[in-house]
Amino acid sequence: MNDKSKKLKRMATWTAAIFATIFAIVMTVIWIPYYNAGGSALAAIGQAFISGWVLILIALVLCVGTYVGYSIYINSRK
Repeated sequence: MNDKSKKLKRMATWTAAIFATIFAIVMTVIWIPYYNAGGSALAAIGQAFISGWVLILIALVLCVGTYVGYSIYINSRK
């Protein structure tokens, strides 16, 4: 395994971890008010996902864009 593929795998791991963290934080912050309003936990998860899908999509696009940009950068280096 060469150095470029190690760096790309490490970046993929970090990018996935950062996205998972952002996803968890967004869902938690949006879920708490719905759950405290008196609904069931599963209904609150559904409402949180409906309310926060734009933020999750933005985070996904930024993470994928970061990985793709880093991949292009690494592959363009000699």
